[in-house]
Amino acid sequence: MTLEEKVGQLLMVSFRGEEANEDARKLIQEIKVGGIIYYNWANGLHSPKQIKTLSASLQKLAEIPLFIAADQEGGVVARLECGFTIFPGNNALGQTGDPTLAHDAALAMGKEMKAVGVNMNLAPVVDVNCNPKNPVIGIRSFGDDAETVSAFGAEALRGYGEARVIKTLKHYPGHGDTAVDSHETLPVVHKSMEELEKVELLPFSRLAPMADAIMTAHILVPALDEENCTTLSEKSLNYLRKTIGFQGVIVADSLIMKGVTKKCQSIDEAAILALKAGCDILMLGGRLLEGERAGFELSVDDIQHIFNSLVEAVKTGRISEARVDEAARKVLHLKTRYLGVEKEDEIDWDAHRESAQKIASLALKITGKNLVAPGKKISIWAPKVLQKTIEKTSFANCPFLDSADVLFIFSYNAWKDPAQIAKIQSLLDLGKPAALIVTRDPVDASLFPEANFVIQTFSPTTISIQAVHNLFKDVEPIDPLCITPTF
Repeated sequence: MTLEEKVGQLLMVSFRGEEANEDARKLIQEIKVGGIIYYNWANGLHSPKQIKTLSASLQKLAEIPLFIAADQEGGVVARLECGFTIFPGNNALGQTGDPTLAHDAALAMGKEMKAVGVNMNLAPVVDVNCNPKNPVIGIRSFGDDAETVSAFGAEALRGYGEARVIKTLKHYPGHGDTAVDSHETLPVVHKSMEELEKVELLPFSRLAPMADAIMTAHILVPALDEENCTTLSEKSLNYLRKTIGFQGVIVADSLIMKGVTKKCQSIDEAAILALKAGCDILMLGGRLLEGERAGFELSVDDIQHIFNSLVEAVKTGRISEARVDEAARKVLHLKTRYLGVEKEDEIDWDAHRESAQKIASLALKITGKNLVAPGKKISIWAPKVLQKTIEKTSFANCPFLDSADVLFIFSYNAWKDPAQIAKIQSLLDLGKPAALIVTRDPVDASLFPEANFVIQTFSPTTISIQAVHNLFKDVEPIDPLCITPTF
């Protein structure tokens, strides 16, 4: 392989298009990228048929089979939605107390991914969510205990493995005790090595032998490296390689995120430093989520420029060709293990949905006195972010009426939204019997002590909200109109 071909294999990129268009052709045939990552906003992903056709057409453009990746964690992060089984997510799984359910969910999601040509999952998340007000992990984590996270993570890895999907632990060395989002800035974790090894690093140490890849976090952990965030830190990645003993592929989280570009003057520079530090796959997908450049994404020309910068860095000796060779060998070895012509598995969609329903129901946490009885009329109130989800459930038949006997008030991370807190409080102040349904971070449940009936779903997915409705099958329908007042 030429130097250019080897560097290309280290890039995982995104492009806009629901089919293999000219941008895709340039990326695959001219830059010779090693992988594509799918996003809803970029690639449609509106049906299994569309995705399967897209995947097949992309692979036809490639001389070396492509990694085709997605973040299919379940719950709040699921790129494959339309026509797929949406599982409640990691925290809901953790609430069930049954790690084997993580295996069942991962096996089902893995089979559905493979059926449409997605061969790499950027999951499971094994961050230990120590901070209940973590703005980026939260219910994406199996829980706040390292042993629980390790147990559920192991079963998830086993499930993806049985589905023959490449599995990726994230986010090393642990993003669970942060108070800011690495999409927006650089989080810092001030813990000693002893503390890290007991909590954040424990799942990675336990699960590394089962993982194919590990994704880095753009966080600064002074106990590992006082100067560089993990993605750019040779010290931190050496700990993963030499102390933990991980010999698989290290994936840099998206290099357009502000957590990594905060120190680097350009994405080109971030890519050079990440490769030099020990990352084997450089993620150039996604878009900025916040700030004045919100929505920014890399164009094909941008990716070409980054590619050229990497090649030049090797030619000038800034990055050794031995480092490129090491990374390319790991990438190609992983492709040899997983990518090729395989028989398609039969998918039992009904069984997958039953599994998701079981998890959603077992995850519910109910506290206080049940205010709902047969024949009671209920009124639904929810943030706008939940409106479309609720409309897909049986709650859609419960419009607001002044004569309602009980208020059902949904929260969605109200702890981050003063306006939502004020609205929920004003509803509680009406004095009507009220049930609070906490659909995302559990901290919301502590904000409204006067709510004497609380249901926590640990997931804002349709199937989890339907599980709440299933508790009250005898509630009297008020009207067939699908009206959900929102705030």
